Amino acid sequence: MRRMWSWVVVAGVSLSSVSLGDEVKGDRDELGRGVRFTKKDAVVGEAEEQRLRLEMTQDFQVTGPEMEPEPISLSSTMLQTQVTTTLAAKGRIVTRRKIVYGDVVDVTKDGDGKETREVSAVNGKSYLGEFKKGTLVVTDLQGKPVTKQVRDTVLTDLEGLGEEDPIVAAFPEAPLQIGDSVDRVAKAFEASLQKGGGPDGVKFKDTRIQLSEIRHEARGPVGVFAVSTTLEVPADEESPVSMSVTYQGTMNILAAGTLLLSFSMAGPLTLTPAPELYQQGMRIEGKGDSRLVLTTRVLPPPPEK
Repeated sequence: MRRMWSWVVVAGVSLSSVSLGDEVKGDRDELGRGVRFTKKDAVVGEAEEQRLRLEMTQDFQVTGPEMEPEPISLSSTMLQTQVTTTLAAKGRIVTRRKIVYGDVVDVTKDGDGKETREVSAVNGKSYLGEFKKGTLVVTDLQGKPVTKQVRDTVLTDLEGLGEEDPIVAAFPEAPLQIGDSVDRVAKAFEASLQKGGGPDGVKFKDTRIQLSEIRHEARGPVGVFAVSTTLEVPADEESPVSMSVTYQGTMNILAAGTLLLSFSMAGPLTLTPAPELYQQGMRIEGKGDSRLVLTTRVLPPPPEK
C-alpha cells in the first residue's frame, strides 16, 4: 500500500473505473455478507514487483483580447518498474528494504511532434533504504552515500520505512459490507497523496473510498473499492493557470494481509486562467486527460540452493 510515484508530476490521471454513483456490484447473496481485511507481519525476504504507467495529454487553446490564439498541446508517458525486497522488519513495520529499479523514463511530445526522453538517475540501479536511529538512510548496495537527487527519489518510492502503513492501519477490524464507505482509509489515502503533492499549494480534497464489489479468487477474497478525489493546483508566477482534476477510480485489495493488487484513477483535466487574467478576457478551451495503471505482485521466493 506504499505510494510509489511522485505527485510532482501533477498531471491528471484517468482510466475507466467504477463511479461512486454507480450501482454496487456483486451477486445478490453477497450483498448481505462482508469481508474482513486482516493485517499481517512483514515477511523478511519477501519481494514485491510494482509496475506503473502514467499517460497524460493536454489539448487546449488560450484566447484573449489583442492576442493570437495560443495552443497548449502536449502528451507525456511515464513508465516505472521496480522490485522491493524486505530485509528487516519488526512486526508489521519494515525497517530495511532493497529496491531494484528497471525502466524509469519519462517521454514527452509537444504539439509539433518533437519528442523528449528523460531517463531517471535511478534507472536500472539498486539501492538500500533503512530506518536507523529515527532517520531514513539511503545508500548504494555497497553502503556508500548517494546524491540528494537519488536519495529523494528512493525515499519517495520507499515511503513508510520505520512506520506502519497508515492506509493498512486505517482498515477496520470488523468485516466490510458491499456499499460501505471507509472514511478513515480515505483520510489516510488523501494524506498519502498530499505528501507527494509537489509544489506548495497543491491540494487533494473530498476523497471517498467505498467497497463496491467482492471478488472470490483462488488466493482469497479481493475487495474492489471505488475511489474518488479532487486535485487542485493553483496558479503561480511561473504559470498563471490553475489546474483541477476530479478523479474516479478503483483499488483492488486482497483481504488476507490487506495487500494492494492494482490501482487506477480517472478524471478529466481542466485549466483556468488566474482571476485577474480571466477578468481581462483570457479564456482556455479544450480538453485534457491522462491514464494511470499501477499493479503490484508478490514474487515467488527464489529456488533453494
